[in-house]
Amino acid sequence: MMVLVKRLGLWLDPNTPPSSDYCTCRVCRDKMYLLFQSYAPLPDSAFHRVVYVWACNKRSCMKKEGSFSVVRSHVVDEVYLKAQRQKEEEKRKKEEKRKAAAANQGAFSQGFQLGDLWGSSAGSFAKAAAKSAAPAKPFELKSTSPFGMKASNETPSFSAKKEAIDIADQMNQLSIQPSPPVDAASLPKFPGQYLYIDDEPKEPRFNPIDMNRYKEFLDMEKEMLMDVDGETWQGETYEKQQLPKGFDKQFKKFTERVELEPSQCVRYEFAGQPLFYSALHPQQQQQITSSCKYCKGPKVFEFQLMPNVLSILPTAEYASESEQSADNTKKSALDRWSVGMEFGTILAFVCQKDCHPGSIEEPAYVEETVLVQFETD
Repeated sequence: MMVLVKRLGLWLDPNTPPSSDYCTCRVCRDKMYLLFQSYAPLPDSAFHRVVYVWACNKRSCMKKEGSFSVVRSHVVDEVYLKAQRQKEEEKRKKEEKRKAAAANQGAFSQGFQLGDLWGSSAGSFAKAAAKSAAPAKPFELKSTSPFGMKASNETPSFSAKKEAIDIADQMNQLSIQPSPPVDAASLPKFPGQYLYIDDEPKEPRFNPIDMNRYKEFLDMEKEMLMDVDGETWQGETYEKQQLPKGFDKQFKKFTERVELEPSQCVRYEFAGQPLFYSALHPQQQQQITSSCKYCKGPKVFEFQLMPNVLSILPTAEYASESEQSADNTKKSALDRWSVGMEFGTILAFVCQKDCHPGSIEEPAYVEETVLVQFETD
């Protein structure tokens, strides 16, 4: 399943594909399938932005770390960047004029004090003159911001230049040997599917039950609960149903939400609330609350893939032949079809700052946190 990027191809920059390591299963080392691709730029960001979900299509690799990956990619929007730099330059010039006007006003209002006229020092007038005599340096970038100004709320996606340098240093310290760029033509792929976007229903789409009529039905049922002697069962009480051992309340919540829109494939909301398939284990909780390894900032939920993805993608048909048993005669038909990927839901957690490691002039690919929940054994 893919949300196709408009006119941008598979990669935002075809000349700069990501490392092949992002698309390689770390269990079997085979190439993974692209499950999801979405063009998802953030508001007031200077970057084109695409997120990818990759998955291994081998049942034997499921439930093992490294069989799924989520990658976030950036390419700077040159038009936005030019306009933003022009805006920041105008702000800088206005600020320089304001400071110069304030300095001149201070010089004339404080320069002729009687105490300073005959003192040994040059007085406040000389000090003000010294300040005003300093060159304005209109083309010097006072700030470490990529636009030459202090970062404002209008450009939350940009970090300071010093931060970019620090991030680059941290990446170098990871001591990861770079993998060759991936060749898109060599990657396995499913047939593309287009998705349409709609608000997630919070209540059933059908009309709610008429409680008055439901009460009448219960009263009628009560009257009919009589034995042949006319004795009623009013004294009888129903035993409260006990939940089976191991029942997961979170799974019940998940299924109830899915029932509202069974055809839903993706839930998307940047910094929204995830819908977990089952209760989180401590290790999973630690995984999704970890910090960004590049900027050390917090991570937030962005989207999740729903079970319906498996019903529209031919995962079993495209499963690797190595998943098939050499002796199929000893296996049941169900076992022979128990191939390909499986999952309850795939959740993506990304950098809240949407950081861009390295130079903003270069494309960036960042591997984010992926949490895959499966059916409980």
